[in-house]
Order: sequence, then C-alpha cells, then structure tokens
Amino acid sequence: MMDKINVGVSSEIGVLNGVIVHTPGHEVENMTPENAERALYSDILNLSVANKEYIPFKGILEKVSRTYEVIDLLIETLRNETVKEDLIRRIVIQEESIAEMDFLLQIPSPQLATQLIEGVVLKRDNLTRFLSKERYSIRPLHNFLFTRDASMTLWDEVLIGKMASKVRERRDIAQLFIENPQPKEKKFSLSNLFSTHPPIQKRIALLDQFA
Repeated sequence: MMDKINVGVSSEIGVLNGVIVHTPGHEVENMTPENAERALYSDILNLSVANKEYIPFKGILEKVSRTYEVIDLLIETLRNETVKEDLIRRIVIQEESIAEMDFLLQIPSPQLATQLIEGVVLKRDNLTRFLSKERYSIRPLHNFLFTRDASMTLWDEVLIGKMASKVRERRDIAQLFIENPQPKEKKFSLSNLFSTHPPIQKRIALLDQFA
C-alpha cells in the first residue's frame, strides 16, 4: 500500500517534496489523424519522441523530489470497491457508455486503471456496435501527460479544475478520486489563503541565498 501523501504548500519558493507525473504510454500511440483534432491536437504524437523528452525530464525531478505516477495512484484508489464503483459510474455517465458499467466493475484494479487511461476497446457484440465507426467505447486520454492542467494546490487544499472541453473532463474525474477518494466536509476560508506566503522581504532574502 502506498504511503499517504500529506498535502501542504506553504511557500512558492520552498522545497519541492512531491510531483505527480504520467509517463506517456499506449494512449499516445492510440491517437490517429482522425481523432487528433478531437483530442485538441494539431497533429498526432510520436510515443518514442515524447518519451525521449519526458523520461529525462522525470529523471531530473527524481533527483530533487519524489515522483508519483498517476497510474500507480489510480490503481491504489481503485482497490477500494466502493470508490471503484463510484468512479466507474461517473465515467460511464460522462462518456455515455452506461453499458460498460458491469464489464468495468469485473476488471482487476491494475488492468482497469490501464484501460481508463489507454481506452476501452468497443465490443462488437450487436449490430449497432458492429456498424459503429468508433474504435473505443471509452476513449483514450491522449493528453493525460499534462497532469498540471487538472488541479492546483492552495495550502493544504487541492482544487480540481473543470476542463473547458468535454474531451478532458475524465481527467478531472480521475484526479478528483486520486486526490480525495472519500471526501469529507472540511472548512476552508479564503481569509487566510495569502497568509501561507512569506512576506516579500523574506522571499528576497531566501532568493539571495542562491545568488
């Protein structure tokens, strides 16, 4: 079981303790010229080229911080059967694929996490599906490597943003359950938000130490 991660960002120039990353995988290879535009890309990505740039970037982060792969966090989240059912229900509703609910519930957590990212292949088990031009009942998350887009941290709170495009909404859902699979009511006040940032003079003094 993965150690619990305590969120606490009290400085914009402090030590970087952890970074959530996603190494590009088959969801990138599953992109075609036909669905690239739908995924908000101007062209398809080359997985080998993407990893050639991403893996060294991740390696640099690992020298100064601890990295957490999204898929590992998602697998851990899906081990809770109640959370798993709730997450799948939200996804199939969002993707308009209610018929996949029972099938997805039967998949073990590691394989399910992979399919939720790389796509669930459409089963050609009836005439409508056989004639469908779609390859997936739940489409791959082609742009899941951009983990910074979906959430932000304010002190000890993680806020999950809502993507403007529907093609990215499933990233919000997955990130929401990873960050807080069983949310509890918690008071939060904007009045103390900026008190987490050091005064300007202190920030300057800290920066001078690196000059």
